[in-house]
Amino acid sequence: MSTHHFNATSELEIVRQHLGIRRRKSYHRSRLAKLRTEIVSLRKAGASYREITLWLRRIKRIKTTHTTVMRYLEKLPELEENQNA
Repeated sequence: MSTHHFNATSELEIVRQHLGIRRRKSYHRSRLAKLRTEIVSLRKAGASYREITLWLRRIKRIKTTHTTVMRYLEKLPELEENQNA
């Protein structure tokens, strides 16, 4: 048998370090970012999220969902004043 003393605190620290490394997300730029000005212009003109999604699919050949467009636009500062009003 092994006479190795188990130190739970140090073992837990090792596990947490590994989890921290695995947990880090890599940032990738959205496909919508290159069309930001057009998408914002459409939204300010009164287009719905579904209409923007259809425009992206038909004109720009980008397949996405209306909820993705909604989440993308909610993060943009250009549209904050419309949401607060």
